[in-house]
Amino acid sequence: MTSLLRFAPLLLGLASLALLEFTSIISWLEIQSTAIVITGLAILSTVVVVLSKNVADYADEVSEVIGQPIGTLVLTGSVISIELALVASTMLKGEANPTLARDSMFSVLMIALTGVTGICNIIVAIRQGRMALEDDGLIDADELATTNLVGSNTYFLMISTMSVLALIIPNFSPTTSEANFSTPVNVVLSIVAVGVYAIFLTAQMSSYSTLFSEVMPDLIRPQEAASGEGPLQEIVQSEETTETAPSLQASALMLMAGLLVVVLISESMGHLIETGITDLGLPSSLAGALVALLILAPEALNSIQASISGEMQRSINTLYGSVLATVSLTVPAVLAIGEITHTRVILGLDPFSSVLLVLTLFLLRPMPRLTGIEGLMRLVVFGFWLLLQVF
Repeated sequence: MTSLLRFAPLLLGLASLALLEFTSIISWLEIQSTAIVITGLAILSTVVVVLSKNVADYADEVSEVIGQPIGTLVLTGSVISIELALVASTMLKGEANPTLARDSMFSVLMIALTGVTGICNIIVAIRQGRMALEDDGLIDADELATTNLVGSNTYFLMISTMSVLALIIPNFSPTTSEANFSTPVNVVLSIVAVGVYAIFLTAQMSSYSTLFSEVMPDLIRPQEAASGEGPLQEIVQSEETTETAPSLQASALMLMAGLLVVVLISESMGHLIETGITDLGLPSSLAGALVALLILAPEALNSIQASISGEMQRSINTLYGSVLATVSLTVPAVLAIGEITHTRVILGLDPFSSVLLVLTLFLLRPMPRLTGIEGLMRLVVFGFWLLLQVF
């Protein structure tokens, strides 16, 4: 029974995907009333969320076996590979949308760095503050939640540099009249993006891996130690149950299969989302944001689960790693496809989006301690961005 329950979300996802791909249900829904379209979207979105929760659980299992920070790279690598495949296939299908890659990357940045990160910051801050209050009714600076500051700062520097180079600087390029660089400059940008990311991965998985590992919490309640609860006891329990845990190969396979189904369902929902957005009289740009949100759902849920457990660094590794991979790998792939297929590619953001990106990167600066205010400010920016996608 337990094994069947483990496979149930994936089977539900596969059944939903088969329904979308091998029947005309999407075409039928697109000509129905707005209420029916929204109902269909709600049902499919629920399936995606259920499957994403299952994917996040498998990612946790993989992380427990492999350890950090390499464990989160499995989830990040799987998601970015599928995202790249979807962007490439969309470009090659022929619907010339010069801002496709730019809009996709910007949506990923805003959702991950403001929305999801904001939620995770607040969860960890509240959790740690509650623990301090239960002990002595006071909160000292040393009792606040913390991250691995050097590793977080590394993410900040790389994401800021690559985001500005790829999404803002092209607007000021003297080599072309559009928001892009000339071919020689694009070649250099692509080589730099891939090279820097390769160096980062090599360092993260070898000699600098400790910079991206969890910082042991300063605050451990005495009652947790006595009752066999808390972070340290969870580590011990994890080690004791390693032999009975699912194998690494099985968990990794289920993780990748679940991710593939999530992204394919989200992509199939694209036209239905556009129909619903049009029927409600909302801007078409909101459709891309909603698809990006569904695709990021596995990583978002995995990060939130880590935050609930007090593992802020694992949450950062998942979210920031995904953003860095998106910016570093999507740009070279899109530029290469655009050059080969002679398709226009626009990288530079419009002025409004550029300002929001700069504000987001400013808020991304790593803090030695988390109070929850930094998370609240990120959610404010996310809400403002989402609001302006609607109006």
